[in-house]
Amino acid sequence: MRVGLIGEAPNDTFAIGNLLSRNFENVHFFNLIENIRGSMLDNQKTKHFLRIEYQTQKPDIVIFIRDLDSLYSDTIQLKKRKDYFADFNTVVNKKGIFLLNIYEIEALILADHEAFNSLYDSDLKEELNPMDIFEPKELLYLTTRKLRRKYSESDCPEIFKTLDVNILVKKCPVFKMFIDKLSNEILN
Repeated sequence: MRVGLIGEAPNDTFAIGNLLSRNFENVHFFNLIENIRGSMLDNQKTKHFLRIEYQTQKPDIVIFIRDLDSLYSDTIQLKKRKDYFADFNTVVNKKGIFLLNIYEIEALILADHEAFNSLYDSDLKEELNPMDIFEPKELLYLTTRKLRRKYSESDCPEIFKTLDVNILVKKCPVFKMFIDKLSNEILN
């Protein structure tokens, strides 16, 4: 099975690909549309490029990776992201699965704080609900600011190789819904 990944930055798509490839061994994860950043995902030109990539690469599933850039309680921002997915999912014949990161992808790192601490020799504390953390990326920056190794967004692909999906599923309900949908699609 081939699963295409589209996200706000290559660091995000490579990170999610690294995480998922350890848990879905017979699935090939690959990036669709190179060099797309942030809000560029929302424009119609990107939609056109996605259609071409989808037709040439022929993935079985497409994972749309977006950050909410807000807490889950922000219904206006949540509606915008859901509308984006509904619109762009039509381009891939409704073969898309939405991975919405609350607040941003770094919340998943907060969920498995021990993996992060091991890589950075840091003392990041456990967050009971990482999805309630406003700006988790900034928390990672603060945690490592005085350490020899400092957190950088470009570290995400490496970090995600070490995260435990079972921990993420327990602590991040939105991620659990995503994993359940993906598992269902892969197994059926």
